[in-house]
Amino acid sequence: MTNLLGANIATGIGAAVYAAVMSAIYKKNLKPGLGVLGNISVGGAVERVINFADKVSVLSENGAKNVLMPMDNLNELQNIPQSVLGNTDVPFYSNCRMQKCILSE
Repeated sequence: MTNLLGANIATGIGAAVYAAVMSAIYKKNLKPGLGVLGNISVGGAVERVINFADKVSVLSENGAKNVLMPMDNLNELQNIPQSVLGNTDVPFYSNCRMQKCILSE
């Protein structure tokens, strides 16, 4: 696949797309205020997010209450401003089994 600018797109799907598919399969809504970052390869490997702190900050400023992040970004947690961590929960996932984190009860 290529986007409109002609750049190549990786062979995985975004974790947000995976979350939307899981929501449709289980016929359950996603948690309100959920942001999902990361990429899942075709083989199921979870890839780290670049500019982690900036992306979490932007999502928090726009109302995200939970921002689901790949475990590979755990060591960058200290880069997130304390004001953002006070308003937004940042749970981490390490594989594509994240139904508990994304689906509302």
